[in-house]
Amino acid sequence: MKNLILLIYPALWLGATFYHARIVKRGGVDPSFLDKDQTRMIQAFSCIGVVLHHLTQQITSYGIYNKGPITVLNYMGFLFTALFFFFSGFGLMTSLQTKPDYLKSFLYRRLPSVLIPFWTVNVLGVILNTAGYGAHRTAAQILSEIFGITLINSNGWFIVEIVILYLLFWLIFRLIPNRDVALALLCIATVLLIRYSFFQGHDVPGNKVHWFRGEWWFNSTIAFPVGLLTARFRKRLAGSSRAHLTLLLILFLVLAAVTFAISVRFVNRYGYYTDAASSHAIRNAAVTLASQMAACCAFIGFIVLLNSKVILDSPVMRYVGGISRELFLIHGYFVNRIFAQVRMKDFTRFAVVLALSFACTAVLSPCIRYLTARIVSGLSALAANLAKSKARRERIAREMGKIPRPHRAIRLKAFLPAMVLCILAACILIPVGKDLIARTQFREEWEAIRQAETGSEVLWGRFKTDPSGLGRQRLGWIVIAKDKEKVCLVTREGIDAGCYYQKHQSVSWEESDLRKRLNSEAFLNTFSKYEKQKLLLVEDDYVTLLTVKQAMEAFPSQAERVLCVTPEAVRRGANADPVTHHSVWYGKGYCYSWWWLRGEKNQKSVTAPIVDLEGNVLTDRKAVNKPDGAIRPVLWIDVS
Repeated sequence: MKNLILLIYPALWLGATFYHARIVKRGGVDPSFLDKDQTRMIQAFSCIGVVLHHLTQQITSYGIYNKGPITVLNYMGFLFTALFFFFSGFGLMTSLQTKPDYLKSFLYRRLPSVLIPFWTVNVLGVILNTAGYGAHRTAAQILSEIFGITLINSNGWFIVEIVILYLLFWLIFRLIPNRDVALALLCIATVLLIRYSFFQGHDVPGNKVHWFRGEWWFNSTIAFPVGLLTARFRKRLAGSSRAHLTLLLILFLVLAAVTFAISVRFVNRYGYYTDAASSHAIRNAAVTLASQMAACCAFIGFIVLLNSKVILDSPVMRYVGGISRELFLIHGYFVNRIFAQVRMKDFTRFAVVLALSFACTAVLSPCIRYLTARIVSGLSALAANLAKSKARRERIAREMGKIPRPHRAIRLKAFLPAMVLCILAACILIPVGKDLIARTQFREEWEAIRQAETGSEVLWGRFKTDPSGLGRQRLGWIVIAKDKEKVCLVTREGIDAGCYYQKHQSVSWEESDLRKRLNSEAFLNTFSKYEKQKLLLVEDDYVTLLTVKQAMEAFPSQAERVLCVTPEAVRRGANADPVTHHSVWYGKGYCYSWWWLRGEKNQKSVTAPIVDLEGNVLTDRKAVNKPDGAIRPVLWIDVS
């Protein structure tokens, strides 16, 4: 019974959607079918669906716990997002066909309408994290989060992707005069974006950017070209479907239900959490994607046909449609941040999050819309002044007998979109090239590690080891333990330098700054996304140090424990003794240092164990705040 009461929320949602709706007479299609007012209300329906979906994900732990009939919303988020993509594509193509010179004003009218709300809500997120939760951010991190380079609000992925699709739309249609050819190219570009995102996998340890990551980046994107094509052939589709509208509506209802059920089955059985080295995993993810794309298309077909029979006229949904973009962004803070760890009943959680999300959006949305309108107005005025200046220069040139060359004007007109297209292509092709290299290197490294014996040297990741070299160098490791499922690696050299803990006080390894540093996002970016997927979490650490016992077992002799450090580690402050091992070091570019070991679990001390320059293991020699100890990371790799 306590789960059934949750159905009040979807009931209110559907009731608000179809309030005052009217059914079109048999054999007819209302002129308002899929007009701006209707599409806005359908988007409002989708937005509330997304909010309910996220709340359901939270109370069911992504479908693990059954909360009754409402659990189905856990799996429906991609369908609601598909409607956003569909109407974005539909709106772009419809505007292009009906508005003269639409592309000329596209950038300064269309982009601010999505970017200003996005950036404004990101500012609120930064304030919430810093003032509300005491998070420390550098100026660069704050700017990155505000402008969406790093997504402080995970729901912002949609804005990033839709802006990319907007830019592709503008560039392709500016450069290609034939609209059907341009439409075909845009559809191909969208499919390529889906393919690229598909191979980026899920968020992995250390990655908080969310660009091109996760199935949300591609499982509903197919709806964008479907929207473009629907708008392009709208009259033809409407004419051919009018005679059999009821039959088609029933057919698409059945198709939507069946494909959705299949997609849920495939998500639970296969899913997207793939192993980069497994061809079966890629195949399983592709099957899952195909099922969800089919469900998106069937669901969109059903909604479009339903709107041709049922015309919405709900004042509630008309209002929500005007604030849906802000609601989509703002509700994530209440769901995932403010109330995520607050214990309350499920019914209360829905009520509190929905009420506060709508209230906050209702207050902020007018301010955001005003700011957006002012910015668009200013940009429009600037564009108008530039156009007047250009016209005046051309008039003066004609009066002076200097007739502008049309072909030159055409070249200049095409230069900006061509330049932007080249930059956008570089932004896509360079990561694609890097990804291909990373994937190839990963497969080579992983196979080498699987074949390696204890004591062998292998490569894994990239780290700055040579201060005079460009970029980061491939990092060498020694295999110190191995079984059928995992391999333990320790770096061949000391690759960095620093203190165990910044203050001179008793501290355990679990509390140390060095542990936080090794498991930070910055350090984990030493590894590609493919390498990160193979890192094993051992005692809550992806990267750690050797204990005293492990150091003695891995390097039994004193000579074996003597550590060479990289030139970059020396530059960063590693103790480099020019006397010790002088005969080996001199003239060979080697340099030696003492290095940190890990203290015993939950044991606090003002000193930390080390291996000194002679290879002796010392447990109480170095204070934890000594800044010049070499760092020799350790990690475990999954080779099962």
